[in-house]
Amino acid sequence: MAPGAIHDSNERCDAPKCMEETRVAVQEEIMSWIADGQNDAQPKNIMWVTGPAGTGKSAILGSIADACKEKGTLAASFFFSAFSGSADRRTKRYLIPTLTYQLMSDAAFPGIREQILSSVMQDPILFTKNLKEQFTTMVLNPLLSRTQEPGGNSEAALRVIIIDGLDECDVEQFQDSAGRTHPSAHVLPIRRKEDDQREILSLLLLAASNPSFPFRILVASRPEKVIRNVFTTDGKAYTRELFLDDSYDPDADIGLFYDAKFSIICRDLGIKPEDWPGKEAKLTLVRDASGQFIYAATVMRYIEGSSHSIRPGAGILGRASPPERLEHILGLHSKRGDKMSLNPLKPLDALYSLLLESCPDPELSMKWLRATQQKVISALRKDTAPVRLLRLVLEASHGEEQYALGSLSSLLPTQIFGESLLKPYSFYHKSFLDFIADPVRCGERFMTDAQVRDWMAQRFFQTLDRHFTDVELSEIWEIGYQDFPRWIRFSTQAAFEIAKPDILSCDLQKWATTVAEAHLKGLDCKYAIVYVLDMLHDKVCSQYRCCSTCKTSAERVMGVLREKSWKVPSWIQVSRRDWWRKRRYQDLKPPRRHLNMELP
Repeated sequence: MAPGAIHDSNERCDAPKCMEETRVAVQEEIMSWIADGQNDAQPKNIMWVTGPAGTGKSAILGSIADACKEKGTLAASFFFSAFSGSADRRTKRYLIPTLTYQLMSDAAFPGIREQILSSVMQDPILFTKNLKEQFTTMVLNPLLSRTQEPGGNSEAALRVIIIDGLDECDVEQFQDSAGRTHPSAHVLPIRRKEDDQREILSLLLLAASNPSFPFRILVASRPEKVIRNVFTTDGKAYTRELFLDDSYDPDADIGLFYDAKFSIICRDLGIKPEDWPGKEAKLTLVRDASGQFIYAATVMRYIEGSSHSIRPGAGILGRASPPERLEHILGLHSKRGDKMSLNPLKPLDALYSLLLESCPDPELSMKWLRATQQKVISALRKDTAPVRLLRLVLEASHGEEQYALGSLSSLLPTQIFGESLLKPYSFYHKSFLDFIADPVRCGERFMTDAQVRDWMAQRFFQTLDRHFTDVELSEIWEIGYQDFPRWIRFSTQAAFEIAKPDILSCDLQKWATTVAEAHLKGLDCKYAIVYVLDMLHDKVCSQYRCCSTCKTSAERVMGVLREKSWKVPSWIQVSRRDWWRKRRYQDLKPPRRHLNMELP
């Protein structure tokens, strides 16, 4: 299961919620549907809360989940997240087990726990089956059997299952134990995330269409095409749509949000609220938000500032004074002009650009930001790299990460310690990730995936001499170090040429010695060497002839391995591997005494 996906998990302790007296009309409509929907002339068991990015869908559902739990009407919840939190919240795999775990403790269904556990005992591979089989066996059948008992469960009709961020559910392709894509994936059609989202929706409709199903289902997502198509066709008879548009007066709620935040800043600074920021300034901020709560939240995080957001050399945009920061935000309004306000994303994009340009080195900041979103697939995970790994291989000097990202504390947590270092970077809202990945919205700061990976590959060799300094090898292997060079490759020979001085100047012999000795001590390090050798050769050398840099670097590594009595492939074997398009160094093997170490 995915514990972090439950509404009150520790992982979601800082998740957005509606401030008191905001989004009142929306919350009242949802709570009324949960409590009284069965009395409607044509009851609909699914409510779809939708709207553009940044309109506060997750905050609303988080507040509804809290309210329902307090009333005793929350059956279960699952909050998907594609950009923050654990990887378990990004795919369909953990949805049904997580919902089931919560339902097992529902007091309105005595005996359901035993029934579910009995089903699992009878079918131990149940969790490997398709979603429908899991849902039917662990959720639908146990619930229906209880509601159809004499007397039924009248209280159960008031309960609700909450699923947030369905549009952020991504696809998970089948892979083997080594993280390689399953061979059938090259033959079968590639599965898309829309297919998984449609599969989840089909289960929800299956439940909602059964008159004996005892729960309401509350779903929130962006109005993506596949989701809208399902709810407006097959699911139309069972679905009530709530679109977060101007009819719910978001401007009034955003105004209340600004009032509350500015009053706190005024109290901290000893400023009278009537003196600052002024009615006109707040009206401008409300107008620029265009109904997007994410704009308002990001603005206030920036204006509040933080001690670590002050960076030497940041210039005028790096000032920490809240009044000065407000002036920078208001200055964007005059620069945009009236025509730009026709697009509701323009103010948000302008704000993101302002924050990015406030960094001491915006280009370096963009490289780090894009690096946080590159997938590093290993046998243990298929996810973006954890903070600890990126710091290890990307920091050219101590503190560079803070130099690059510290000024962006209004967009992502930048003070990361403890267990959080073992997780990927989290961001406050997906709209910023959409911004940096869009060449039109991001403008001249945009970087392609190839450019980012070229930079990461170069940095790998620039920092290689320090990878094992004062660090336990077992620690960095646990965070996916050996798989890093497998996925971060040079895209072209030109990119490789730029990195050549760094490759030739790093101490590959010392690095290979450390890795080889660690392998002989029982740490599975072989493929770290294989992937680096492939990295030096891939997309750079011709089929039968290696470039001088590849030859020199490979010989440095292979020389160490020969000294350690490893079985090293000949160059004829290497070229044959190229011909058959297989891994060049698959014959690379440690001495047999390594195998004997595990014997009693």
